[in-house]
Amino acid sequence: MEKRTVEMKRFFSELSHENQRILLDVGTDITADEGTVLFVEGDYPEFVYLVRSGQVSLSKMTIDGKEFSVHLKQKDELVGEVGLFNEMAISVTAKVVGKAKLVRFEREQLENLFCQNGEIAMAFMKWFTRHTQSTQAKFRDLLLCGKTGAIYSTLIRFSNSYGIEHEEGVKINVNLTNQDLANFIGTSRESVNRMLNDLKKEEVIELDDGYIVIKNIQFLKDYLHCGDCPVEICTI
Repeated sequence: MEKRTVEMKRFFSELSHENQRILLDVGTDITADEGTVLFVEGDYPEFVYLVRSGQVSLSKMTIDGKEFSVHLKQKDELVGEVGLFNEMAISVTAKVVGKAKLVRFEREQLENLFCQNGEIAMAFMKWFTRHTQSTQAKFRDLLLCGKTGAIYSTLIRFSNSYGIEHEEGVKINVNLTNQDLANFIGTSRESVNRMLNDLKKEEVIELDDGYIVIKNIQFLKDYLHCGDCPVEICTI
């Protein structure tokens, strides 16, 4: 069966211009500096945020007190949406990476808007479903493919979410440290150093002014036996 290609989609960009205006009208524009914590794991949600520029990291703390990165949200994505339509505590901590421009919505206000505007509600449900599938796929790779598979999967996901064209392949346009990558797969920085050096020796990746360039992404996909999941599911 021919693999179906699906264009990368974000919640806000899927809305019509009119519905974008309606949504922005009920929110409050804010600017957040690097390191700003929007909410902490265990909090009960009061606000939902739309990222207009910059990035927001979502992470969990392990039992032994280590940070485990779950997602890196970017422009046109929602943060805190898992608290909508329920009264459960939030399961992640959200922290601004770099300087970000956000639109802040009161949770109840956003819920009311979804009830009134079916098109916006439908766009949210579609985006939230894709986001949930992406999370499930990420943990599947982490559990079933070991640390090596997890780093390969993470590199593919970053290339899908933040990749730009490069003369040698795909450049991940996020300045990732080895510790950052270690946090995404729940391992040590030393283990990531070793795995990345192995990939450099195999000429699968290279560094360009501190940024990772994937020269042979098919090598990573072959190791993982990548199937037919659309690109929008294979994101970070």
